[in-house]
Amino acid sequence: MSNVIYIKQAIGDETPCRVYNLAVTETLNELSTLSFNFDATVHNGVAAQMMSPQSRVFIPEIAQWFRLTNVNPTSLGNVRSYQVSAVHVGTDLHDKYVETKLTGTQSLDNCMKLITADTAFEYIIHDEFSNYSFSDGFGGDYADSLFMNNLKEDFGFEFYFDNWKIHIYKSLGQSDQFVFVDGYNASKIAWTEDYSNIRTKIKGLGKQNDDGTYSATAEYTSPNAEIWGIKQSATVQDDRFTDNNSLTDYIKNQLQDYPIIQYTMERAEFEHGAKFSDINDVKIGNSGLLKDRLGVEVDIRIVGKTYYPQDSKQTDTVTFGNKTFDFFRNMAAQKNARVANTNLSEKIDTINQNVDDLIKSQVKNWTVGHVVNSEVKSDDK
Repeated sequence: MSNVIYIKQAIGDETPCRVYNLAVTETLNELSTLSFNFDATVHNGVAAQMMSPQSRVFIPEIAQWFRLTNVNPTSLGNVRSYQVSAVHVGTDLHDKYVETKLTGTQSLDNCMKLITADTAFEYIIHDEFSNYSFSDGFGGDYADSLFMNNLKEDFGFEFYFDNWKIHIYKSLGQSDQFVFVDGYNASKIAWTEDYSNIRTKIKGLGKQNDDGTYSATAEYTSPNAEIWGIKQSATVQDDRFTDNNSLTDYIKNQLQDYPIIQYTMERAEFEHGAKFSDINDVKIGNSGLLKDRLGVEVDIRIVGKTYYPQDSKQTDTVTFGNKTFDFFRNMAAQKNARVANTNLSEKIDTINQNVDDLIKSQVKNWTVGHVVNSEVKSDDK
């Protein structure tokens, strides 16, 4: 199947290109990536010449621009075939190096103004965020690194890029947006759970003063300690912090107080017309229900997906990850297990009693035998 995209050079020239095997991959809190193939036929001659640094690609089905990152031409007789990869134009944020620094306590809005000033980027902060105290200031790095590595962690937000517009939320997606049932619109649901790195308590130290004391200290115990017990994490020391509240918020995010769970499905039907397709919304960040044939139901969240906007015959793939660990759901599961275990014990006691009664009622009718020449015979009376 061949479809059309548009390639635009840095100098402004633009041309259509017939492509195939076009795939878009989206991952939570990362820039989307693109891959496609095309042949340098007569129709694509200009497009082949535009495979150059800073050229960008427009995908009309999703109305998004991507920057070329890798171009791999291969000779196929009289024509060259191109394998191309690209990254979302959000990567342009790396073009700016922020030399100045903001100091002290700052709002997310002030920080975003600093990193987007004199660029093509705009931003929308959809939720409210508390101010953050920077002990060593904010700045002195590339704008994209400051955004994705510093601000995201410090303020605790999630984001996505709509071309050159950045959308910032406390959490992307909505709950109860899809249902996948094994044997109905999904196949062979399985998952693995890793309990090895669960920690429930953590301490933090801020900037160290000249006398050896710390300008900020914090300690946090997760409510999940009621489930797993007190499991101490390594103490965090970070000179960026001079404020106790900011340090507390930071160490909370460093604590893994739940098991890491990965869900897999052999196949799921996402396409239009599939079962539940009218209610299944597989956008990044959305959460929903996964149910297997044994009655196990779990809440999962979409953290990545690969889809084919120009080929309806291709099957989209979705990556499911941990939803935030649900303390109350876990306690309910433990209580259900306790009830089930109690019921099982009662059933075993009943079975044992029935067996005892059966033995007592039948023992007088049994014939006692002994072995003679490997055969069992009854005693002569």
